Amino acid sequence: MTQNNRENATDDKSQAAGLVAGGAAAGGGAAAGIGSGIALGGSFGAVGVAAAPVVAVGAVAGAVVGGAAYGAKKAIEEGDAYALGAMAGGAAAGAGVVATVGNMGLLISGGGIAITMAPVAAAGAVLGLAGYGLSKLFGSNSKRKSRNRRYR
Repeated sequence: MTQNNRENATDDKSQAAGLVAGGAAAGGGAAAGIGSGIALGGSFGAVGVAAAPVVAVGAVAGAVVGGAAYGAKKAIEEGDAYALGAMAGGAAAGAGVVATVGNMGLLISGGGIAITMAPVAAAGAVLGLAGYGLSKLFGSNSKRKSRNRRYR
């Protein structure tokens, strides 16, 4: 590995770490602002959620969005269509969750918001793109690159 390749790999890892950490901080901060008084309701009943899990879930969601941002950046830089497949798989998994669990609702301080299939499928697509970003960060693409070179 040449010096330039090592520097690019280090830059990629620092960019990804910054996106994930920034997303986690933003998500946790936003969730802390909401606080407690949240419940999730659906065909399974309703479950109240305290402030600490809301902040933790907000931090994890922010980290996932940061990972998805890194995945989108790498897919655009490399022109890699595999990112679309990861997004489609995640969206299908999200739709499968709603089909299995049923429609849900988010209850906040006396109000309620319906959570239908579309936002859960969109969240699944973001999770798929985050998984793609992690695979680009930690995975080795040497087999795919050599195979692509052979057929050109």
